[in-house]
Amino acid sequence: MQYLKKEIRERILVAAVEEFKEQGYADASIRNIANNAEISLGNIYRYFTNKEALYFAVINPFMESVKQFVDNDFIFADKSMKEISETLISFIMQFSDELLIIRKGNSVHYQSFVNYIIEVISGKIKELIAGVFPEIDDKIQNPEFYPALAEGFLTSFFKILKNDDPREVLERNARELITFYFGHMKDRFYHFDVGDDN
Repeated sequence: MQYLKKEIRERILVAAVEEFKEQGYADASIRNIANNAEISLGNIYRYFTNKEALYFAVINPFMESVKQFVDNDFIFADKSMKEISETLISFIMQFSDELLIIRKGNSVHYQSFVNYIIEVISGKIKELIAGVFPEIDDKIQNPEFYPALAEGFLTSFFKILKNDDPREVLERNARELITFYFGHMKDRFYHFDVGDDN
């Protein structure tokens, strides 16, 4: 009986990250992954039953990292907006490959990920505004306001996420977007009153 070797599995995963990042899920080739991992095509199926299993082997640890990040690191209490922004940018940089893979993934995987992230971001935005600017939260009556804001941010973020951008460009673009969406929150609502014609 032959035993599966951890180093071979890791080579397959590294090759899979590059293939999914470049080609997306639909156009990714198991043959290319096997060639780039320097193993036979038949041998790759000893480790992963099909392309979908390999895809999930790549993105599932990322999804778990997202959950841990949200629970442990993405905390607003006693943090400035700049600190929150830099924490988010650091996370984005750490998992930029996985984010690209998700963005280029097939519609089912992509949509389930997006729905989860929208829910998380929506809750965190509400937590931020309710905690820091309760008077703003009191003015917001639309129950879809926070999910809409979260979806807009995520959609915008995926548009700036390009695999050919250098790291410093991606960081700058992410920082600009975060500043636009979440900077100067006080100024956006203090002059807003329902029914005000001005």
